[in-house]
Amino acid sequence: MIPAPIRWHDDADPADGDAPDLSAASHASRAALERVLADPHDDSSWEFLAETYDEMSDDWTEWVQDQLWYAAPVATGLVHTHPTRLAVEVSCGTGQATAVLDRLCPAVLATDVNLSMLEGAPALPSTRYLAADVRRLPFRTRSLPLLVGLNAVPHVPEFKRVLAADGQLLWCTSFGAGTPLYVEPDRLCELFGDEWHAEAGRAGHGEWLLLTRES
Repeated sequence: MIPAPIRWHDDADPADGDAPDLSAASHASRAALERVLADPHDDSSWEFLAETYDEMSDDWTEWVQDQLWYAAPVATGLVHTHPTRLAVEVSCGTGQATAVLDRLCPAVLATDVNLSMLEGAPALPSTRYLAADVRRLPFRTRSLPLLVGLNAVPHVPEFKRVLAADGQLLWCTSFGAGTPLYVEPDRLCELFGDEWHAEAGRAGHGEWLLLTRES
């Protein structure tokens, strides 16, 4: 069945200046993302993505520090979630969204497949870090109240497995369609199906999409 239309909120916290030009449409990461969306079991594409971001880990934090609105969609999107005891972040990188989650959530578990990224993440009072692959998350079925991703790659079957009966997925991009790892909100809704309520908005240069399972 076709999912219900997305409820779009008014834009919040618009960014000053222009977003960086990352040649997103022709980026190698976008091509790999398309392959795993078409086939979540395309291991070679998953490995390519992991290796690509592992190679960028040494320079990641320094580059992101110049992007002042990088995590704005996460902060704005969180306002629309219902309170939870725990937020689990996937593909946390060196912790830009993690720092936002740590300020606003009681407990955070931040995960990434690359140890090189986790080694660059900050120590935060409410956060623990864990090396984990989004294809095989180490959580019980229907156990998580909130999954969060910023500029990440979704594994839809695994996310649907671990999210609770009233679970939420907050999926964000720093630069909207200008983000190499970008899935159009309508398309992500279609991949999840009609049992999910969807709302979305824009903040900074990016977008957020909140999917809530209708229990």
